[in-house]
Amino acid sequence: MRVKDIKLLWGRSGNRCAICKIELTPDGETDTIGEIAHIVGRSPDGPRGDGSLPLSERDDFSNLILLCPNHHSEIDKFSEKWSIPKLLQIKSDHEKWVSDQLEHGLISIKPIDNSRFLEITKTDWKRFSQSQIWVATCLTPLLVEDDSIDPLKEKVIHTLKSIKLPDDGLWDPHLNHYNTRPNENGIINSKLDEINQGIGYKIQIFRNGHCELLFCLEASVNRITEYAKDSDPEITKSCRVIRYTHLAEVTKKQIHALKHIWTICLPFKDMTLTTAILNTRNTILYSMEKEWGGAIYGFPVESNELTLTSVINRSIDTDEINESVLKRLVNSFGLILNEIYDAKGEFMRPQKL
Repeated sequence: MRVKDIKLLWGRSGNRCAICKIELTPDGETDTIGEIAHIVGRSPDGPRGDGSLPLSERDDFSNLILLCPNHHSEIDKFSEKWSIPKLLQIKSDHEKWVSDQLEHGLISIKPIDNSRFLEITKTDWKRFSQSQIWVATCLTPLLVEDDSIDPLKEKVIHTLKSIKLPDDGLWDPHLNHYNTRPNENGIINSKLDEINQGIGYKIQIFRNGHCELLFCLEASVNRITEYAKDSDPEITKSCRVIRYTHLAEVTKKQIHALKHIWTICLPFKDMTLTTAILNTRNTILYSMEKEWGGAIYGFPVESNELTLTSVINRSIDTDEINESVLKRLVNSFGLILNEIYDAKGEFMRPQKL
């Protein structure tokens, strides 16, 4: 779901359930926060999923309704009673009710906005990465408030230590537990002593519920760039090259790690997912060698970073998240990806249109 649709939904709903009008919050314990429901089911097999609305439009604001946990469960369990026209009318009536209440000063709305925090976070990423290529992925509460969690609880420490990193022979996929320590944000595990060789990572869980995993691709990029300039100098020219399979493995492990932290340690039902590749200007994506000779490359990126942001629910499957992220990132390099895995479970390679 797009961030702007979520902000619009919470604002026009007045932080209230559209059915019972109980006040909701996007933070705190899981049984007190609002839930974003689909009027036409997000998938054809879901509640009211046989509606005519195209699948590409089912995460839009017009198809979302804000509910308390009880009424979300009820409309999905008894979908025949809660039809599409009925829910659309309830949503419309509720938004009018909120507008009237606001006009008369009878309710107030707590802004649902983490954009300032995310801008600071991305600025910190840029400063930290310097000129090296890093992949950064994070999950952020919709409303960022201090002390949402205790990062030094045993389950948080244990979960952080259990995270597995990508592994292609350049780095150890296991975290060194001695690197886990408290810091000004919450708790961190990082390894930066080989950063001059382009190898390093940093993973943090913040007191406000934000969690992030940054992974350096510089060593991988240097290796494939040297190979590509020898084999395809006319194509690569002055560009730096990112190997698709390395990028895919990193994003897969990042998303899996952060989703695991969310499931075990964080109370939020919806969070903002952000994935960024830093220092991408004049980089191209290497896909694969062609059977008849040569290789498939993407096109040079003009932006200094590639950033994707969306709002996801804690029930969403990690493979579904990873598929969405990889397809979008591949498009940024001028390529397309129809499927993530082949029949053997190996990464499919991006193609040109």
